[in-house]
Amino acid sequence: MRTFLKALLFIAKLGSFMLLSVLLIILAAESFTNLRANKYCHDKAADCRQGDVALVLGCSKRLSRNRANFYFTGRMQAAAELWKTGKLRCILVSGDNREKYYNEPRDMKNALIKLGVPEDKIVCDYAGLRTFDSVVRARRIFGAEKITIISQSYHAKRAVATARQLGIDAEGFNAPLVPINRPTWLRQFLRERAARVAMVFDLLIGSAPRHMGDRIPLPQ
Repeated sequence: MRTFLKALLFIAKLGSFMLLSVLLIILAAESFTNLRANKYCHDKAADCRQGDVALVLGCSKRLSRNRANFYFTGRMQAAAELWKTGKLRCILVSGDNREKYYNEPRDMKNALIKLGVPEDKIVCDYAGLRTFDSVVRARRIFGAEKITIISQSYHAKRAVATARQLGIDAEGFNAPLVPINRPTWLRQFLRERAARVAMVFDLLIGSAPRHMGDRIPLPQ
């Protein structure tokens, strides 16, 4: 019986240690993101810089056949709004195109054209499989040294933190947040915490995008 109790105590201590370690890692990733990005992310287009390349981070256009994705809509509206201020040099839309009938950059480009952005000022990055890849490719493939990253605030902060840690002069423009119910908010909250830990891990080990390739010049 005493041996059994000792084993239970050991398991409890080990579990507590692991839980504490996970919490500390999450808090460290959160602190890193906020310290690196908070003061560089803007809610108003008037606060954004002149002459940047906008990097619009991709997501699905629809959640289902008959249900629009308001995260997508918000990002497109924010990008078009910033373009119309005359502050942007061009817009780089970066997203997933791994499947034949799924093309985030194409959908973003078409949406921006409908919102009044000139087609020749929109460049597609078809290999932005994740946020880290989009940020790295913006500089290494497209040569963007100054970028304004457009997404919802929690996402934009993570991307800006990534970019600035990699030496890219990045700021963020926050797209409108989407009203969501409590279960969806919880899933999104947990997913973002995990994504921030993964971001720190990528930076620590010096990860590289899955796809690179030849340089592609951006419009002047």
